[in-house]
Amino acid sequence: MAVKTEKKRTFKSPEQRRADLLEASVVVFKDKGIAGATVADITEAAGVAKGTFYLYFQSREHLLLALREEMVDQILEKTARLYERLGKEDWWALVDTMTESMIELMFERRDAIAVFMQEGLTPPTVELFGECDRKLNDMLSSGIQLGIEAGVFKVSDPRSTAALLHHAIEGTVKEAILYDSGLDESKLAAAAKELVHKTLAP
Repeated sequence: MAVKTEKKRTFKSPEQRRADLLEASVVVFKDKGIAGATVADITEAAGVAKGTFYLYFQSREHLLLALREEMVDQILEKTARLYERLGKEDWWALVDTMTESMIELMFERRDAIAVFMQEGLTPPTVELFGECDRKLNDMLSSGIQLGIEAGVFKVSDPRSTAALLHHAIEGTVKEAILYDSGLDESKLAAAAKELVHKTLAP
């Protein structure tokens, strides 16, 4: 007589369940499109019951907002940690680390970026990412100004320079991610560092 065995339940913290749903949603949205993906698709991919979704998110739109907020938090947190090191370490080594970190994060989150681009511009997207860009450019321009005062950098307009470097690198990486342009992460990082050095150097 066969012995019936019960499937062992996996217990996870609420934070991990939420993270699993976010991770699964990126895969589903990228595969099926935002319009074509359902809550059931997401919960199936995450390996949870459909009702579990609503313990963490009110709707698909609420989940998309959470995805965007997670990305923004990662960008600003990483940049802020590097900003705090300005003036305490070698300037050019830190410039290289910041450039590499920006590119590395975008490649790590390439599927999420593809989803955001698929979604297009919406009022919540414009507001959230617009504020992120402002804060990021504030930190970058302030860092450039500190480098000018330390005699390391030389540019006429720190804020415009920060914005141009930021969007040149970000835009190129997005193109590589979205259109498979043949540019890989290591080559992009090397070219980006060369661009930054030539732009900031006296």
